[in-house]
Order: sequence, then structure tokens, then C-alpha cells
Amino acid sequence: MQAIHSQQTNDLSELENWLKQAQVPYTILSHDRTIHSAEEGAAQGIGALANMAPTFILHTENGFLTATICGDTRLSYKKIKRALGLKNLCLASPDEVKQITGAEIGYVSIINPGLSTIVDTQIIEKETIFGGCGIPEHTLQINPMDLIRLTQAFVFDFAEPKE
Repeated sequence: MQAIHSQQTNDLSELENWLKQAQVPYTILSHDRTIHSAEEGAAQGIGALANMAPTFILHTENGFLTATICGDTRLSYKKIKRALGLKNLCLASPDEVKQITGAEIGYVSIINPGLSTIVDTQIIEKETIFGGCGIPEHTLQINPMDLIRLTQAFVFDFAEPKE
């Protein structure tokens, strides 16, 4: 297993400094409790389900990868494998996610410096997206084009509708 360590941004001031240095407009929303899913975020009134941006850490034969999709879709492993030429692809284990990002599953940051990032094409249709910032009880609001620029994400179609 090849370990790729993200520069963990598990401190809110560190994340804010990083975003300010990149001159990216953003908002960090605070909540009474941690939001663990896109559905919870939409139910809490943060935004529409389609504007929630869940982020997954994927384990591949080449290391780990960050994948961000719209909240009303799900990952298509088949599309990701085909586009990236991968044979093996699965979700990282909770322990791997914690080790790599410093965050628990459910509030993984949509920005993980040091990790390769893929973003589904449907994200770019949104004016703003809401995702984890690696800190419990907080959500990052950001323009998807800024997310793509900051993470140098590879953007392609790899999500499918939830059934």
C-alpha cells in the first residue's frame, strides 16, 4: 500500500489561512452538531441536496484519491476505473480516512492538499457547493470552480443518480 499523506487541515484557522492565501472567497458555517451526510445537510437547511458536496477517500492501486460529487448522486466505480485506467478501487477504510485526512468519515474536507482529487462534472453546474472542512460541526461553502482550481482536480463524469 502506497501511503500518500495529505497536508492535514484539521484546524479551522489553518484551513482559513490556506483559503485566504489562495484568495478564494468562502464561508465556514457553524452548526450545533456534526452533519454526516448530504441528506442531513439538506434537511438542516444548508442548501439543496444537489448543492451538497460529499467527499470520499478512495483506495486505488496507485494510492489514495479524493472524490467529490453532488449530494443527489452516487459514485460510479466503473466510470472512475475506466477514466483513470484503474483495476482496483474501493472506499478507504475509516482508519485510513482518519490517518490520511485527520477527519472522521462524515466530515472529510472537500479540500485535501497533497491528495489527487477528482470532481464530478455536475459540480461545475452549481454556483456554490457545501462540503466538509475536516472539522466537526462546520461546513465549507465555496464556489466549485475555486475548489477545482485549488485542488487541481481532474473533472469528469463519474457519478450516477441515486436510486
